[in-house]
Amino acid sequence: MFIDLFNRLSITLPIVLVEELETHNKKQKDQIYFLRLMEFEEIIELADFMSEIEVYQDIIPLWTDDNSNYIGLHIQGACKYRISYINHEEADLSPGFRSISSFITKLELHPNSDWDELKKDYPSEIEISSTEIDEDLSCIDELNNLISSNQLINDDIRCQYIFSIMALTPKGYLNSLIKYLDDEDMYVQERACEIIGFHRYIPAKEKLIEISINGMHNGKLAAKRALARIREKLKEEI
Repeated sequence: MFIDLFNRLSITLPIVLVEELETHNKKQKDQIYFLRLMEFEEIIELADFMSEIEVYQDIIPLWTDDNSNYIGLHIQGACKYRISYINHEEADLSPGFRSISSFITKLELHPNSDWDELKKDYPSEIEISSTEIDEDLSCIDELNNLISSNQLINDDIRCQYIFSIMALTPKGYLNSLIKYLDDEDMYVQERACEIIGFHRYIPAKEKLIEISINGMHNGKLAAKRALARIREKLKEEI
């Protein structure tokens, strides 16, 4: 079934991914899921609409919460085969799951959960394997190359690439994110504070204090929240 769908959309996927979707589709027929796998005509109609918007051209929506939000599969580009959330209010296409398999496994364990309630692969709270680190660093390198090689890159596209870089960055490489605290894009600065706060990355403390005073509006608030999380960690270590 999914082979027919992807043929209609001129998309080629590894057969193992198609089989994973087929198996999950059968389970969705037998049980109600909060995140519903869409009917093929829904996917085709939405994919056609999204294909006209540059920021969505690497991703295809497959699941929905029936509130105009979707979960999509990256079918090409640096984040190929990873899973992201498509929010109708605010664009953030940074990966949440490493693969279809990873997402489906978590979804089938928690069929009544919304996207926000699922524990995700990115950003990672735990140390991941060296193979996974290499995969993520390769993706980050590709995203950085896409940014640096295009001096006329659209601001929205650049922002999405950086969001992905920050989400994918392994715990041992968090120092590479500090530069984004000085980014001129207020959304990048805000997200950098959020990610660093998520990891409670103590070496960024002084920079966050500076941002909390002199940063852009969103950045100031995000920096204060990040500092609160870092203070929690410092208390735990006493």
